[in-house]
Amino acid sequence: MRYHRVRLHDIDDPQYRAYISALMATKANHKAIRPATHRSLFGSEAEDVVRGWLTQFHPLSDNRYVEYDERTGTQLIRKYRELDAVQYPDATHIHVYEVKASGQLRSITRGLRQLNETRTILKRIIPHVACTLILVDTGIITAAEVAALMATADAPINPPGTLADYQRDHPEVPFYAHDQYHPRLDEATAVVTMAIADIVHLAGAGADALHLDWSDELDDPRDDDEEPPITPGYTSHDADEGAQDDSPFAAALRKAAERAPRS
Repeated sequence: MRYHRVRLHDIDDPQYRAYISALMATKANHKAIRPATHRSLFGSEAEDVVRGWLTQFHPLSDNRYVEYDERTGTQLIRKYRELDAVQYPDATHIHVYEVKASGQLRSITRGLRQLNETRTILKRIIPHVACTLILVDTGIITAAEVAALMATADAPINPPGTLADYQRDHPEVPFYAHDQYHPRLDEATAVVTMAIADIVHLAGAGADALHLDWSDELDDPRDDDEEPPITPGYTSHDADEGAQDDSPFAAALRKAAERAPRS
C-alpha cells in the first residue's frame, strides 16, 4: 500500500502551518527568485475565476489541502498536495477540480495524470472521487493554423495535434464546453474547456486586472509549460504550468508562499 494516513484540511491547519514555515525557512528561500511571467500570473487569476464559476453548482470547501504519507522503499514520507477546487456533495463523495491554463495539448495528459494520482490518494478515506480538469485554452493550435503551417516551406514532417485530434484519440474522456457542463457524481473523469474570452467574461468587473499581455515572455527563455520535478513534500499542481525560477524548488516555494497561512 503506497499511501497512508490521508487527511484533508484547510490552509490554517496547525501542522500545515508548521510545515510551510519550515519550508520557507530553508536555504533555498534565500536564493534570488525570478518574478513570475504575466502568463503565469494569468494562470493563477484564471484559477480564481474558475473557482468562482464552480460555486454555481455547489459550495466549494476550504479543505482542499491533502496531507498523506507516501511509502518509498521502507520509509514513509509526509507530503502535502494542494487541490485547485473541492466540493463535498455528501459524506461519501468528493469532486476534485484541476485547472490548467495552457496552450499545450500535453497539459491535458498531465492534468488527468495528476487527478488520477489524487483520486488514488483520496480513495483511502472517501469511497467516491470524481475528477474534472478545467482547461483554459491559451493558444492550442487550431485546424486552420495547422493547415497554414503545413503549407509552408519549412513545415514539420508530422502536423501538430489539435484539441479535436486529442478528443478523437481519447474517446474514453468526455469533453464539455463550460456552458454545457454540469458536475456528475457518476462521471469519474471529465474535461471542461474554456477560452481566454470566457475567463474575461466570467471575471466581470475584475477583467481589467487580468494579466493578458504576455509580451514579457519574448525576453524570458523559460518554458511556461515545462514541468519541474515535484518538490519533496509539497505538490502545487498549478506550479507546473507557470514560469520556471532559479530552481524547481524555488517555483514550489513561491506557490507555497502565495498560499501562506493567515496569521
